[in-house]
Order: sequence, then structure tokens, then C-alpha cells
Amino acid sequence: MHLTREKTVPTAILIASVIAAFASLLGAQQLIVTGPLKHARLQEVLELPLAEVRANVSDLDKKIAVNAGTHERLPTQIILDPEGGRNDLFLIALQLPASGRLTIDFVSRDNSIPVEPEVFGREAPERKDDFAWENKFVAYRVYGPALEATGEITSGIDVWSKRVPNFVIDSFYKRDAEGARTHNPALSYHKDDGVGLDSYLVGPTRGCGGTAVIDSGKLWVSKNYTHLKQISDGPIRFEFELTYAPWKVNGFEVTETKDIELDAGTHLNKISSTFTFAGSSAIDAAAGLAVHPGASLNTLEDGNILSVWDTPQDPSAGRIATGIIEGPNQKARVAQIDSQGLLVFPIHSGQKFTYYAGSGWSKADMPNQQAWEDYLTEKLFEFNHPLQTRWVKNHTKP
Repeated sequence: MHLTREKTVPTAILIASVIAAFASLLGAQQLIVTGPLKHARLQEVLELPLAEVRANVSDLDKKIAVNAGTHERLPTQIILDPEGGRNDLFLIALQLPASGRLTIDFVSRDNSIPVEPEVFGREAPERKDDFAWENKFVAYRVYGPALEATGEITSGIDVWSKRVPNFVIDSFYKRDAEGARTHNPALSYHKDDGVGLDSYLVGPTRGCGGTAVIDSGKLWVSKNYTHLKQISDGPIRFEFELTYAPWKVNGFEVTETKDIELDAGTHLNKISSTFTFAGSSAIDAAAGLAVHPGASLNTLEDGNILSVWDTPQDPSAGRIATGIIEGPNQKARVAQIDSQGLLVFPIHSGQKFTYYAGSGWSKADMPNQQAWEDYLTEKLFEFNHPLQTRWVKNHTKP
């Protein structure tokens, strides 16, 4: 009988590997996230410079972010700057209790397993060139040049109401197309099938956050967008850019480029708009909300928030809430023109202005006007008091 001796690792090599592993562990970095004051942060997307994260996390592309206390995976996303990388971002979706602190580890695990997407959007060729986007709470759409050719002209932002966490864009368009094919109005997405409906009349208004120029006490607005560039499709941020053809404003010409972001867990789009025009004088750019008959418009927080408790086209659809919040470090004033509430931003050509606009529904998670206005006030606080972060060395195994 021949006995086979097992190969053993020399003691010196074993000790060296343990020391190397321990040294690597000591060098690992944790991200500490804290919130100011006693304020819970529910379903927030933390935004960090990608270069900062790479400087603190070795082999980032081979790692995932986890809650150090629960070891639960945290959804992340990288967004690359189309202009060349200086503004590349690393996003983390998280929650933080009041007066709480979250420690995030970056651990080596199989990151090929996709994170469940929490945002979605697409162009809808089945209805000309609508562009629609959504997360688990809200859905919106804008209109393109093919629809403009049919006479449906607006640069306002439309609202779809839903009460379910699943995505509805595909099902709404499919149901509506089937209703048109079979001449069955009950299948129209203007009818609530228990999931939600489109009962918001955007028409020529600014809808829920569309833009305009104010001159001589009048709103001057563009037609439908002419070019669309999708920047990010999730899993936790959906982002795209719209370009509008030049239009006349009381004798001078203006063009606009608008960037729209929708994160997981929020009702609000972050919208950054840039107008270009000749000359060095400032103009009044505005972001607006439609105020339909029977609706109420309120100004909150010293004019930093506009809120509309609005009426849907179908009276049985409850109430639709819309709102605009002034972005941090912005200085806007409030105006009302043509039954529309407006935040007005004095800007020069090429100067970006930023605001947040979004909606809620009384048949979903905004049962009354007070709930909606409390939500908007809470979001303003969060925008003005961002989460704080710091990197520390991890002395324990993740």
C-alpha cells in the first residue's frame, strides 16, 4: 500500500499570508454617514464624487456597499460625466433614522448580481414620441416633435397617478393601445383600473414643473422638445437631457437645455435648466405649476415652496398634488400668471437654475393637502441640510 502525504503550507508562508490579510483589513475604509439634527432620512440617495470613493476604496469595481450593522447590500450606481469625467458620481441609496448614523462597508462580493431597479423610463413610439419616466411612487412624461406635428404642443410636464410600487409605463401604453384598437374606452389610461390613471390636464400649461420666460407680464414658452439624450437609466437614478428649439420672447430669441433627474424613493424631480440668449442683461426664467379650476395654490416657507392641491379631469380620481421647491443657493420670487403658480429666477445667458418639482395623489400616499405640504417642507429641510460623510479605517472584519 502506498501512502500519500498531504502537502502542507510552510509555517512562514502561512504567517505571512495572515499578516498580509490583516494589514489589508486594517487598511479598508468605511464610510460614516450622519444626518444633521433629529431628522430621519427615509429613502435618500447619497451623491459622492466617484474620484473620492475610488481614493478610499481599493478595487471598487469588484466590491459592493453594505450596511456594516446588518450586512444588507445597499443599492449603488455610477454616473459618468459625459463632458469628460470631472463630475463622475457614485450614488448610494440609504435610510437613516433620526439622530442616527450609518456605517457603510465596501466588501468583496459578486457584484454581477444586479440590484433591483427602482427607476425606469423610455421613449414611447407607440404614442408618437412621448418620453415617460417613473419610480415606485410617481410617473411623468413630456412630449416630442412627432407629437408636435399632430398639433399637440406643450413643453409642460405631465403627471400620471399610481398607487402601486411596480412600474406602470409599459402597462399604461399597452392598455391604452388595446382600448383604441378595440374601441373600448374602459381600457383607456384615462380610466382608473385600480393601479392608477392619467387624469392630469397639462395642455399648454407648465404642468408640474415646466419652464417659461416672463416678459412684459406674460409667459413666453417653447414648443415640444426637439432632442433628447438619456444619461442614466438606474437602478437608483434616472436622468436625461431635453433640448428645445429657439423661440421668440417679445422680440428676442431664447433656447433652453433642461436636465431632469428622478431618484428612487422620492416624489420630486431635480430639474436644472439653462437658457441661452444674446446680450448681457438678465431675463426672468420661471418654473411653474398649473392651477386648474377648483384647485388651491399655497406659498410655503417664505416663498421657497409652491404647492397646488389640484383637481383631476375625472372628479372620481380624488385630488392631484403638485409642488415646486427652490433649489439650495437659489433666489427666486413667487408670481402667478395665467392661472399658474411660478417661481421666478433672474438669470443671465448660460446661467443654470435648479429646482425640484413633483406630484402626489390623494388615492395613494398623500391623503390630504396637509400631508403633501408636510412632505414638501420636509424635503426642503433635507435639501438645505445635506447628509454628512467621513471616511475612517475599518479595524474589524466586514
